[in-house]
Amino acid sequence: MIFMQNRLSTRGKRALAFFRKNPFRGASSPLLVIGAAAILAAVVIAMAVIDLGREKQYVTQLLLEKGAALIKAFEAGTRTGMRGGFGANIRLQHLIEETANQPGIFYIAVTDTDGRILAHNNAARIGDQLFSPKAMRELAPDATEKWRLAKEDDGRESFLVYRRFIPSARGGGRGLHGFHGNHSSMHNPGFFCTDDCDVPGGRRDLRGMPLIIFVGLDVAPIEAARRVDLQNTLTTAGVLLVLGLGGVLALFWAQSYRAQRRALRQTTALASEVVAAMPAGLLLVAPDGRVAMANGAAESLAGVASGDLVGRPVGEVLPPDILENEEGGERQMDVIVGGGGPIALGVAVSAVRTEEGTPVGSLVVLRDLREMRRLEAEIRRREKLAAVGNLAAGVAHEIRNPLSSIRGYAAYFGAKFAPGSEDRQAAEVMVREVDRLNRVISELIEFARPSDIKRRPVRLSELASHAARLTLPDATARGVSVDIAGAVEGPEILADPDRLTQALLNLCLNAIQAMQAGGVMTLATGTAPDGRAFLSVADTGGGIDDMERDRIFDPYYTTKPHGTGLGLPIAHKIVAAHGGEIVLAARPEGGTVATVYLPSDFRRTKTEHHE
Repeated sequence: MIFMQNRLSTRGKRALAFFRKNPFRGASSPLLVIGAAAILAAVVIAMAVIDLGREKQYVTQLLLEKGAALIKAFEAGTRTGMRGGFGANIRLQHLIEETANQPGIFYIAVTDTDGRILAHNNAARIGDQLFSPKAMRELAPDATEKWRLAKEDDGRESFLVYRRFIPSARGGGRGLHGFHGNHSSMHNPGFFCTDDCDVPGGRRDLRGMPLIIFVGLDVAPIEAARRVDLQNTLTTAGVLLVLGLGGVLALFWAQSYRAQRRALRQTTALASEVVAAMPAGLLLVAPDGRVAMANGAAESLAGVASGDLVGRPVGEVLPPDILENEEGGERQMDVIVGGGGPIALGVAVSAVRTEEGTPVGSLVVLRDLREMRRLEAEIRRREKLAAVGNLAAGVAHEIRNPLSSIRGYAAYFGAKFAPGSEDRQAAEVMVREVDRLNRVISELIEFARPSDIKRRPVRLSELASHAARLTLPDATARGVSVDIAGAVEGPEILADPDRLTQALLNLCLNAIQAMQAGGVMTLATGTAPDGRAFLSVADTGGGIDDMERDRIFDPYYTTKPHGTGLGLPIAHKIVAAHGGEIVLAARPEGGTVATVYLPSDFRRTKTEHHE
C-alpha cells in the first residue's frame, strides 16, 4: 500500500484526501429537505391566511358600502316625498317596499331608539320589536354607518347595516314631521301609514323623535363567492406549495446530483490512479474476448506502447486458455506475453458481475515472478554456498596437513633418484598433484571464510589497470589483447581494494580462458543510470549458454576441463559482501560481458562488513 501511495499522482492524492475528509459527501440530509419544506409550507399558509383576511375585509367593506348606499337612497326618497312635487304622494311604506324589493336585501326597517319598528318592508311587522332596548344600547347607532352580523328568525345569517335616519339635509334631529312644519302634514298626511292608516293604529306625531334605519343584507351570495375565492386561494396555495416543494426537492436533488458526480469523478480518479500504480498487471476482458482496459504494468509486461492493448483479442496477448480458470486462485506459469519469450507470471482470473449476478467480463491479474524467481535462486545459491563452506571448513584442515607430509616425502624420495629417471619423474608428478590439491584446498578455505571487508576510498579505474597488468602474461600466452581504454576515468567508491581486486582477477582469468583462439578482453568503468558504479569485463569468446548462465555462480560448476568451479562463486561472494551484484550478459557481436555493480554512496559506514 505504501508503494502504491508513493506512485499516486497529484490528482490521485487529492482524490484520496477528499475521501478522507468527506467520507459521506454527496447525499443531502433528509432533515434539510423536511426543514425547507416546512418553511415553504408555513410561508404558503401565511400567504393564504393573509389573502383570506384581505378577502374578508373586502367583502365586509363591500356589504357595508352597499348598505350605506341603500340608506342614502332611502333618505333621498323620503326627502323627495316630503317636499312635494314629483313623488309627493309616495308614502314611506311604499318606498321601503320598493327599495327592499331587490336581490340580496332581507329587509329595511325604521325603528325608534327602543327598537320598535315604525316602518318595515313587511307591513305586518310594524309595531313589533326589532331589537330589545338593551340590544339597541349595545348597537349604539349614530350618524355613521355601522354593521353587525345577525341571525334572522328563519335561521339565516344577515349582514346588518344601520345608523340614525336623516331624511333632511339639515339633520334628522327634528323628525319627519318637523322638517317643514304643517306643510308636510298637509301635503303628506300619514306618511308613515300604509294605504289603510287605521290598521297600524293611526298616525303618530314623530316630531323631535330620533329614528334608526336598519338594512338587512343577505350574505349568502357573498359567502358563496367567498367560498369560491377560498377554494381558488387554497388551490393556488396548494399549487404554489407543490411547485415550491418541487423546486426545493429539485434544488436538493440537483445539489445532491452535483455532489455525487463530483464524488464519482473523485472516485474514478482515485480508482484510475490506484489501478495505474499497481505493480501487478491488470487486464479487464469484455464478454466478446477483447481487452477493455489495461494498466501500465500489463502493457509493460506485453512490451507494447500505452493504449495498444485496449481493443485487441485477449488471445493475442495471453494464452487462449488463460480465462478458463476463473475463481480458481492464482496459478504460477511461464506465459508468453505479446509474442515475446516466456515470462514467469502469477495469473489470477476472476469474473466481473453486476449486482444481479450478470457476467460483464473477466479481470486478469498478472504478477511478475521473475524477480521472485531470481531471489529464490539467489537464496538457493547462498544455501549451497553456506553448505559448501561448512563442508570445506571441516575437510580442508583435515586434508591439508597429510598433504604437506605427502609432498615432503615425495620430494625426499624424488631426490634419491637420478634426474630424468622414471622414478624421479613419478616423484615430481606426485609433488605437482599435491600442489594442485593444496590450491584447491586454499580456494575452499578462501570460499568458506567470512568476507572481511575493510572499506576505504578506491578508484575503479586504478583497480582495472592493476588487474590488467596482473593478467597480462596469461593473456599474452593465449593470444589475447587487453583493452583498458574505457577504464581511464572510473568513479571513486568505498570498497576493500584487495578483496575487490581478487574478484576482478577471477573475472579476468575466466574471460581469458573463454577465448581459446585468442581475442580481446575489454575492461570498462563508469556510473550506471541508476547511480551505481560499475566495472565490466568483456570477452570475444563463444559466450555462455542460457542454462549455464543460471548456474555459473554455483560452487564447483565449471565448463573448463581443469577448472575448480570456485573462481566465479568467490568473486560473487566478494561483490555481494560489498552490497553489489554481478550480471552476466551476452554481447551482440559475440562473447560475454560480466558487469560488477557497486554502490557509490560515500555516506555508508566505513566499518568492516561481515557476511
